[in-house]
Amino acid sequence: MNPNKTISANSKGLTITFGDVNKHQFVYYNNSNKTVKTIQIDGKTKYQQFEKPEFNKIQQQLYSQALHGIKVFKHEDVMQMDVEKIREIENTHLRAKHIINQFKQEVSNKKVDGLLAMLFPNSPIVKQMLCVKGTDPFIKVPTSLKDLKITPTMLAKKLVEYKVLPENFFNLA
Repeated sequence: MNPNKTISANSKGLTITFGDVNKHQFVYYNNSNKTVKTIQIDGKTKYQQFEKPEFNKIQQQLYSQALHGIKVFKHEDVMQMDVEKIREIENTHLRAKHIINQFKQEVSNKKVDGLLAMLFPNSPIVKQMLCVKGTDPFIKVPTSLKDLKITPTMLAKKLVEYKVLPENFFNLA
């Protein structure tokens, strides 16, 4: 995907401008162009593909509370909640944040270890570094879950493992 691409339309067709190389392409509205006919005239092209949610509503609510805490609720709902319930949600959220950061460290460490082992297979220093395992709660991993390819299901399994989410989380209906 080119971030410097601009598409504009006029009465005769579409103009595609590639700003980074200062080139233009013009596509006429006519029936001979199958792509334009499919999109413009027949209306058969889907512009969005909807992803099926990974969790049902109950699962999503618990998952969101663990990830975002009290922020998932409307202000009016929070005002009606018992103080103990608010404290419980925030404590769960805090535990989840620590577990997520630890999980991100584990995934990052595996990726870095694999890269180092591939680049320096005979290095004794690298071999010694690969033997060191563990995480540090004071190191915050800024890399997003998406960039680390951690899916919501993977994260939910980790949160179930640490009892932040209930054991029957994947069976809730």
